[in-house]
Amino acid sequence: MGGTDDPSNIVLLSVEEHAEAHKKLYEEHGRMEDYVAWQGLAKMISREEIIRLKQSIGGKKRMSLYDNPGKGKKIGGNFSINKECQKRAQFLANSPESIAKKKQKFKEISHQQGSKNSQYGKKWCVRVDAKDLTERKKFDIIPDGWITTTEWKEKRKNKTNGAYGRHWYNDGSKNYYLKEYDSLVEKLTKGRIVV
Repeated sequence: MGGTDDPSNIVLLSVEEHAEAHKKLYEEHGRMEDYVAWQGLAKMISREEIIRLKQSIGGKKRMSLYDNPGKGKKIGGNFSINKECQKRAQFLANSPESIAKKKQKFKEISHQQGSKNSQYGKKWCVRVDAKDLTERKKFDIIPDGWITTTEWKEKRKNKTNGAYGRHWYNDGSKNYYLKEYDSLVEKLTKGRIVV
């Protein structure tokens, strides 16, 4: 609250007393920082919730200290806000003239696409015993002791989970949560309908 670190201004508290002190400060002054400290020290909220609340408090403080530069300005022509501008930009980007222009530019700069790309046919791989994907590398021929990142992810899935391998299917009026090899799947449409 702006006090000093002078020994005469410091009190030794247990964790429980510290939580109670923040509770009283919150009730008296209404500061959200005290609320978060009280709830966190009393283990009434999770670590993730503490971080979320602190970020929210920080964002509100920043907005109160620094004025929004776009406040009061006309935003009708802003591409990111105006839906008409977005539609127009999408239409222009996909026009035959625009596509021809892109192809010409790619040709000029020798843009590598498809089989001309140096990474074409290579797969991201990781060691079989890897704990995460930080050491992944690209190979066109997978060496011994390595597997693709897709295979690595598949190995780590909890296959004993009842949801493993299941997908939503529907018959037009009812949803079914089935495995792909279920005989009923042939008569159904993949996906779920809102009933």
